[in-house]
Amino acid sequence: MTSMARRWRTTALGFGAAILLAATTATAPTAGATPATHAPPNQAYDYTETPRLSEDRYETVKETFEIPMHDGVEVYVEVTKPKQSGEWPVVMEASPYHGTLADREGTRILPEPRDENGNPVGLTGYFAPKGYAVVIMDLRGTGLSGGCLDHLGPNDAKDLENVVEWAASQDWSNGRVGMTGHSYVGSTPSLAAAVNPDGLETIVPSAGLATMYDHQFQAGVPYFLQWVGPMFAYEQIALERHLPGGESFGKNQEDTGCGLPNTSLTAGEAQLSGEYTHWHAERDWRAEAAAADLPVFMVHGVNDNAARVAGMEWFTERGGREGDKLWLGQWDHGSGCCPTRRGIQWTYALHAWFDKHLMQRNVKTGPDTELFLSDGTFEGARTGDRTEIHVDSQWPPASARMLELYPTADGALSDSAPMTPGSASFAGDPSGFTDPQGTGGVEFATEPLEQDVLFGGQPQLDLVASVTTPRVHLIANLYDESPPAEDGTVERRRISQFAINPELRSGLSTPAPVLPGVPYEMEPPGFAMAHDLRAGHRLVMRVTMSDPDKVPTFATDPQITVMTGPDATALRVPVVTDPALVTDDVPFELDAPEEAGTPQPTQRTSVTPALGGPERTEATVAYYEFDVEEDFDNANLIVGAVPSMPADIDLYVQRQQADGTWGDDLASGTSGSLSSEQLRMRRPEPGHYRVEVHNWLGAPATRVDLTLTFLNSAGEPGEGA
Repeated sequence: MTSMARRWRTTALGFGAAILLAATTATAPTAGATPATHAPPNQAYDYTETPRLSEDRYETVKETFEIPMHDGVEVYVEVTKPKQSGEWPVVMEASPYHGTLADREGTRILPEPRDENGNPVGLTGYFAPKGYAVVIMDLRGTGLSGGCLDHLGPNDAKDLENVVEWAASQDWSNGRVGMTGHSYVGSTPSLAAAVNPDGLETIVPSAGLATMYDHQFQAGVPYFLQWVGPMFAYEQIALERHLPGGESFGKNQEDTGCGLPNTSLTAGEAQLSGEYTHWHAERDWRAEAAAADLPVFMVHGVNDNAARVAGMEWFTERGGREGDKLWLGQWDHGSGCCPTRRGIQWTYALHAWFDKHLMQRNVKTGPDTELFLSDGTFEGARTGDRTEIHVDSQWPPASARMLELYPTADGALSDSAPMTPGSASFAGDPSGFTDPQGTGGVEFATEPLEQDVLFGGQPQLDLVASVTTPRVHLIANLYDESPPAEDGTVERRRISQFAINPELRSGLSTPAPVLPGVPYEMEPPGFAMAHDLRAGHRLVMRVTMSDPDKVPTFATDPQITVMTGPDATALRVPVVTDPALVTDDVPFELDAPEEAGTPQPTQRTSVTPALGGPERTEATVAYYEFDVEEDFDNANLIVGAVPSMPADIDLYVQRQQADGTWGDDLASGTSGSLSSEQLRMRRPEPGHYRVEVHNWLGAPATRVDLTLTFLNSAGEPGEGA
């Protein structure tokens, strides 16, 4: 294995000293990277203070089009633009969810600001009055478009090229198109960039990816929930539009179900082994997207549990390209709620980016790279807790250096390699799906840190291990472990994860047999890191066969052995040796009160949906109604849910309208965890609300305990918390 031949050694100086040594002896940054050329700012960049942004000036009008594609299929497009004639820059969203899971206003990617009724105005309501044409496209086989669902395949690529060039060539267009979107809709921009259509000037992908393989697998290990998406879930969405009540009922009936031959099930047994097949190759746009000659504003969360942060590796491969920008935060996927957990800061950041690149205004777009950090719990971090921001000139960070650590047979994680061979063994089981700390595994830990350490970049793992069954899943999690509490307990927060099916150790498309008891050298890919490990904490690597993030297939093995010693298992973590940290104190809303008041008291209750199932029906959901009262400083509402037995619970909040009906979802929590769920809603207006508790995957009659905690502007909880 070539990586093992390139290892560098540190002297046994202790972990803290090794980190200092890494600044001068570790490997160089990514090729093409350039060091920071400006002194770090002394305060966080407040995007709401950006001068010279475009302002609301125009009344708008909406038009619809059915545009023929290369094979005669017509795709449906809505254009919202100023009423008066002119040549407008184009903001474009291309989605498979319109008419089913999402509206055609672009509210999922832009949930702030809101109108007088508390509803998001979205891309159409925000950008069109400022002098933009907002183009909303239904991907083929979805919404009101004809054709067959293509799962970001060759037909989708040709369609995106056609529609971008169509939008750029219209007499109402200035010829400059920018794309954005979140999740699947955040993947269409990278696909469009890969095919390089005339007129595409920039993309802003949020929680997207550039290959469907990254959606399903981490080196052959299937992601929970997302693994079956290209098999069944997306086709189900495409079918729903043709059912009674669907917006395409009675239309395009000849296309009903025609996307089935395009699903990943055509890959056959490879859907179990995780082998990279022709189906994935047709939907792999990483190399082309990485080479695209246009500025990219990448947005992702290291705790994303639907579009994992591995989906942005193509952006990492751009090597700190001049003109690119990155927001990398602690948040999760945030479906239906907050794609970045940055509130109005995100709105203004996107506004400034499009004003500069599409409207060609002389505006600032903020630092090139911002890593948003948090010292809180995992649950708090993924819903928006914040401490500091690392500001950099590029990604990976300019001063990032690799620190190499070595597991030892006695459970240490040392800065020097053991002189003699050793090993650590465990029996694998699937229980990590619900209890990652209780399942079989081995772990290795550093000594408590002597100083704060900022990790930023792509970690690497050389894993040398043997197994005793032909197909297994090996998973290595990196944890931030807090110092022991008074009762001896410690808290752990996952900060990266590696995984691999050993059959794919020689390459994702070249499976090889696994012989029992034979040690193999493997390089499982790891998640990008953006984490400040505080002094007194420990870095822990735990190797298991099952985890809540993964489907627990092939998770049983009598003995897995991790090899230690010279030229055995080694971990490399990216240490930012010159961190530029600023306090994260920018406002997340425009009209926040200057002084904190009293928040509303905490509420607790329990509800029990009758059944479990992926559809939100009267049988699978239960409600709890509550009031947000006047005269309280309710800056945030956090709703926490704990099921009485393992279950994937999703949460949604709706507000009652004046006519007694319930409005759209204002916030949601849909993480996929089987032990808890949480959502955060910023500045709820006084009124009557309800929490919708959906038993997405759990036993019938599973009780769910709810806690509604109100926080004031200082982050202090209400009475009874």
